[in-house]
Amino acid sequence: MASVGHPSLPSFVIEAFEAKGEVVAAAGGMGTSYYVGNAVFKHVAPQDEVQAVWCASVFDGLKVDGVRIPRPLLSSQGYYVVNGWSASEFVSGETGPHDRWKQILATARALHKALSEIPCPEFIRHRISPWATGDRVAWDEATIEPLEELRQPFERLKSFKQCIDHQPSQIIHADLAGNVLFSDGLDPAVIDFSPSWRPGAYADAIVVADGLLWYGGQESLIDQGSSGEVFLQLLVRALLFRLIAYNELVRTLQLPFSQLEVGRFDSAMDLVEQRFTERQD
Repeated sequence: MASVGHPSLPSFVIEAFEAKGEVVAAAGGMGTSYYVGNAVFKHVAPQDEVQAVWCASVFDGLKVDGVRIPRPLLSSQGYYVVNGWSASEFVSGETGPHDRWKQILATARALHKALSEIPCPEFIRHRISPWATGDRVAWDEATIEPLEELRQPFERLKSFKQCIDHQPSQIIHADLAGNVLFSDGLDPAVIDFSPSWRPGAYADAIVVADGLLWYGGQESLIDQGSSGEVFLQLLVRALLFRLIAYNELVRTLQLPFSQLEVGRFDSAMDLVEQRFTERQD
């Protein structure tokens, strides 16, 4: 992590949050996150400001047994976002699952129990992003014509999809696999809140899907999520969510297409298909 004095993070923003220290670029964060002393600054796009303020207001008072929650910082004028920047307290820990799936899923369940009574914010219904599109398509709230290169995995996933009994929705963190931090002697910490309004177990399914796709998760990871039929259907929807989000990143944001990504989805679908086949035998 190299020190930089970065003009993208204005000094008056740092002063507004009363942070003290050198500006240091954070690894990851799409190049728009910085450490200043014990504060973490993140850039907030104009269309995401309402969400950022809401997330900060939720995390500000949230208590989760056995989980560390980084507290958002208020500016000296009482704002969570100043000139397109939010800030929160720094929490230590190692990012990335590193086969800690049991702990990540336990953290997810504790977090979602704490979030279960929070009502759905209005902005969720109106978000426009690759991930919002993926979420809606996965849950049959929108349709899409995927890119030709992704048509085969898209159709294959759709062939697995079946109706499931109504699952009550709640606020979930829809991107936990790489956003739980671990530090010796400390409870796990949850960062980068990505809110969605879906069944609590769907958050577990996204963790499993991400593990199968990008973190080297093995078939046994599916059972750590759950072994039931409903969970398999949630996993299919989680894979669809990620596939369509990738489709939209390529289509609208010119992310370079990678055949390797198709291979990742094919491998994950092979495991899911095997589970469906075992249930039919």
